Amino acid sequence: MAESANEQFLAGKRFLKEDNMDKALKAFEKAYKEEKDNAVYMSYYGMAKALRGGEIGLGLELCTRAIKKEFFKAEFYLNLGKVYLAAGNKKGAIKVFLKGLKYEPQHEELNQLLIDLGFRNKPLIPGLDRSNPVNKILGILFRRTLPNMLKKKKS
Repeated sequence: MAESANEQFLAGKRFLKEDNMDKALKAFEKAYKEEKDNAVYMSYYGMAKALRGGEIGLGLELCTRAIKKEFFKAEFYLNLGKVYLAAGNKKGAIKVFLKGLKYEPQHEELNQLLIDLGFRNKPLIPGLDRSNPVNKILGILFRRTLPNMLKKKKS
C-alpha cells in the first residue's frame, strides 16, 4: 500500500531533523507530486530540491509560490531563506528571515539563523555608537522589555 502524501511529508521532516537530505528530498518529492497545490509540500520540496538537488531556481520558484499562497507561515520564509543561503545570497536570506519573524516573532530556528549570520538591528540612536550605554539601555528597553510587558497585559 502506498503511503499518503501526509505520511511522506512527515517522513521527510523526520529525515530533515536527522540531517538525511537524500531521503528527505525523496519523501518531500513524493508528497509534492501527489498534492501539487499543497503550499506546505511545495515549500519543503523546493527547499530540499535547492539544498540537496542543487536546483536553486526551482527551489526559489516553489518556495516563493508557497509564500504567495500562504504568506503568514514563518516556516515558508525559513525554507526560502535557506534557498537564498544555498545560492550565496546572505542579504536576501536575512531579509526573508526577518519577514518570517513578523508572522512568528518567537520562531526559534529563524532567530537562531539570524544570530548565526551575525545579524544585528541598527542602533536606536544612529548618531551614537552601538556600544554607547544610552543605545544599549534603550535597545534593551525597546526590544526586550516593552514587548514582554505588552504581551503580559494582553493575556
